[in-house]
Order: sequence, then structure tokens, then C-alpha cells
Amino acid sequence: MEKNKIALVTYSLSAGGLERIVANSTFLFEEMGYEVHLYVVNSSVDYPFTGTLHCYKIDTLSTLGKAKAYIQLQKSIQRNGFHVIIDHRYRLNKATELFWQKVIYRQQNVLHYIHSARLYNYIFTSKIWNKLLFKHQLFVCVAKGIEEKVRTVFPALHTQTIYNYVQVDEPTVLMDMPQKYIVALGRMDHSNVKQIDVLLACYAASTLPLHHIHLLILGDGIRLKQMQQLAIDLGISNTVSFKGFVKNPCPYLKQALFTTLTSKYEGLPTVLIESLLLGTPVVSFNCATGPNEIVEDGQNGLLVADQNTDQFTQALNQMIDDVEQYQYMKNNCQSTVSKFQKAFIKAQWQQLLSGTRSHQIRKFL
Repeated sequence: MEKNKIALVTYSLSAGGLERIVANSTFLFEEMGYEVHLYVVNSSVDYPFTGTLHCYKIDTLSTLGKAKAYIQLQKSIQRNGFHVIIDHRYRLNKATELFWQKVIYRQQNVLHYIHSARLYNYIFTSKIWNKLLFKHQLFVCVAKGIEEKVRTVFPALHTQTIYNYVQVDEPTVLMDMPQKYIVALGRMDHSNVKQIDVLLACYAASTLPLHHIHLLILGDGIRLKQMQQLAIDLGISNTVSFKGFVKNPCPYLKQALFTTLTSKYEGLPTVLIESLLLGTPVVSFNCATGPNEIVEDGQNGLLVADQNTDQFTQALNQMIDDVEQYQYMKNNCQSTVSKFQKAFIKAQWQQLLSGTRSHQIRKFL
């Protein structure tokens, strides 16, 4: 019996939480019995995945080369006749999106993802344009907080929350780390969403450096050198290590005292779930959105008022000063994130997709 085909579309498969989620989901859909096709627009492919890769390397081509590549992409999607296409892209502009929806995705069944609390990366401010482009299509939100925002701003759009499938590889061999440490993951790009500079300032103001508890930062980006200089300026460069981009952060998360997050905003921060699944508690800003659906304050970590740096510094100190509470939270980590485990997420996708035909999905959406 021929398998149903499913396509996942993304701009890249490297260096970010969104990209790691896309890569992880290829394994989930293959396990559900789908023939998985992964469409990557640009050339960056680092995370492990399964299925057939269609990589177009648009970012490396001339204008004419880009046009030819998009034609190839469109023909491939139309030729394969997918049961459903799951679109993880952010929206560049109205003209580009019109081309995607009316040409590349013509007469296809498409589910659109919203990965961030910054809604206008994924939908437009104009209700008319949203109706033109996305009428009768479903937006899958990665957090309930995101879905609530979409329903408030654009009640006509169809939405459903399905948490990200997070896959962790339990380390079989522990790393030889010479010191105790805490850890943070984040791309240090122009937008500075992860605010590694804020984390460095809070860490410098805490008692952790005095206790020789190091800070490991996993991630790369255009601001990396700036962050390294900031660590020097703050006098903490001897206890801060920048490890660059790491394909598999699980060994670092597993052995950390705790994981930190100081973002301006999130969708559903994968790193917090990964950390808790590995038994490592967390300290996080209660930013929009996601952390308050993951972190149970005082149960599996500490949830700090959004952008309150003084409280965040106090939380860092509390994690090492109150040994009894820390151990209590550590013991609770894995039991508090069952809703993010494979069986739960798989059941939600099966309910949405299984047993339907293309015209039925279109009617449903």
C-alpha cells in the first residue's frame, strides 16, 4: 500500500530552535507512516533529519538562478501530490507570499505554523490580505498563548495549538567538564531576541562567578564577538565560555546545574523543554510566549517577571543558595513535561491528519 506523502517547508535547517523542531518532526511523521519530504529553501542543513531532502540553495544563487530554483520547487511540489504540506516559513512580504500561495501551493492542502509571539512574522496586519492568502487554511500555533493572541487580533483565522515535538538524546557518555556550570542557548543575531547581553549582566551581578560556577553559551551569530567583549568588560571572561553552534546540546544540558533563558519573546522555547526532559531545572523570564506553559515556578525551575533583571539575578543566586529547593525542583523536572513527549504530540497530529483525504482536509480547514 502506497504511503501518504507529507511535505515540510522551511527556509533553513541550521542554528535555531525552529529549525531543530522541523528536523525533529521528520522523524515523528515517518513514525506515523508518512513518506516525508523536506523542502529547504536555503543552503543551511546541519540538523539530522529523515526523509527525502529537496534543498534549493536560494541564498547562493543569482537572480536568474533563484527564479529557476523556485520553478523547480513549484514543479516538485505539484508533481508529488502531497497529502498535506506543513509550512514553517516566516513571511517575507505580501508579493512573495502571494507567489507562494497562488503559484507554488496552488490547489495544495497547506497547514501554516506560527512559531513566535511576534505574530506579524507569520501573518499580515491586513485582514484583507490574510483573507486573500489564507482563507480556509489552518494555522498551527506552538503555544496556547500564541493561539490566544491570534484569536484576539484575527478571530477569522482558523487556529489550533499543537506543542512542538521535542526529541532529546539521553547522553550515554558524560563529558569531562572541569567545573560546575549553567548553560544558555541562543543565536546572537541583529535582532538580539535571545538577549545574551542581559544574561551576561545578570550573571556578572550574581554570586555565581564568586562560587566558580561557570556560564556556557551555545550559539553563534553576528553579535558573538560583541558578547565576548562584553564578558571581558564585565570582568567575567574567565568564567564564561562561548562554545559556538552545537548540533546536539543535550550533553551540555544534562550536566548543567540549570538552564537559563532571557529572551525578549519566544514561541515555545525548545531549550527549556529539552532541559527539563533531561532532568535539569531552568530559570527563565516569563516572556511572551511559552515559558509559563513550561516552567512551573518553584516546581521545576524559577519563572521570573518578564525583563526584570534584578529578579533574574536573585533567581540565579537562589538556585545555588537554596540546596533543598534546588534538589526538589530537579527531582520534578521530567514529570512536569509529559505533555511535550512524543506520545502526546503524536496523538494530536494523528487526530488532525489520519483517515482523511485531500479534499476532506481542505473542507475542514
